[in-house]
Amino acid sequence: MRFLGHPVHPMLVHFPIVLWTIAVIAYVANAAGMIEAADEIAEYSNGAGLIMALLAMTAGGFELRTIDSRSEAMRVATSHMMFMAVVWFCFLAALLLQVSPGRSASPLVVASCAIAGFLLMIAGARLGGRLVYDFGVAVKSQSKP
Repeated sequence: MRFLGHPVHPMLVHFPIVLWTIAVIAYVANAAGMIEAADEIAEYSNGAGLIMALLAMTAGGFELRTIDSRSEAMRVATSHMMFMAVVWFCFLAALLLQVSPGRSASPLVVASCAIAGFLLMIAGARLGGRLVYDFGVAVKSQSKP
């Protein structure tokens, strides 16, 4: 999927990465009782990150079609996709625990979900980097025969 000749997926992935990084910092600050508005900052940045990630994942799905299904690049892409899906669900769990009625989950549990998602995001992003830098996905003109 391209916009004005540029691949869309790499354009979009920066948004959830930044928003979820802010959310993790805010969740940790909230769990430590450091910042009064941390809970609200975490909620909005995590929610926006979830929405932007859906857009990035959709674009990535279109990009996936350009990779040879029998290649090493496809194996890396599949791992990248699985990692990032788990990341998305970790951040969704953090948000649902945070906004659940009665808020029975402690801020530490919520922060732990977000931290797990963040660490998995780093691993998944590394795989995404391999796709670009090692295999040229979204860089080289690739078309299926």
